Amino acid sequence: MIIDDKGRLFKKINLIDLLIILIILAAGVFLFNKFQKANIVTPLAKQEPVAITFIIESLPEYAADNVEINDPVTDKVTSAHLGKVTKVEKLPDRSYAPDQDGKYVRSSREGYCSLEFTVEGTGVFNGKVVNIGNTNYYVYRDTTVYVGDTILFTRIKDIEKK
Repeated sequence: MIIDDKGRLFKKINLIDLLIILIILAAGVFLFNKFQKANIVTPLAKQEPVAITFIIESLPEYAADNVEINDPVTDKVTSAHLGKVTKVEKLPDRSYAPDQDGKYVRSSREGYCSLEFTVEGTGVFNGKVVNIGNTNYYVYRDTTVYVGDTILFTRIKDIEKK
């Protein structure tokens, strides 16, 4: 018989003791998986040149005029230095507003424009995602950045290796 009259399994270990050992082992496996080394990029990882294109669909022209070639670009949240501006392109404003029928249509506002600018720096690539300062940057990510002395609420349009 597997369990004897004293409740021991194979006449060696008590079932309650076995249950406690299994719970402790399960907790150990859980804690090991929970606290094992995080998947962060080490400073020794291979840094590669990267070009990130940011887009802002509508901003005041005076803010767009402050963005210049060679301005440093820093992430507001993480303070990661993303690189320097290498290309700036002012485009017509891309605002949307309701027309007379209540449908939203593309329009433009006086004194506003859209802005595309490219930043070149270095980062660690993983597919189409680049890691800069232990923060992942990917296409369509909303990011707040300092460009020179101007703060901009941007979206990433493209990321490419240089």
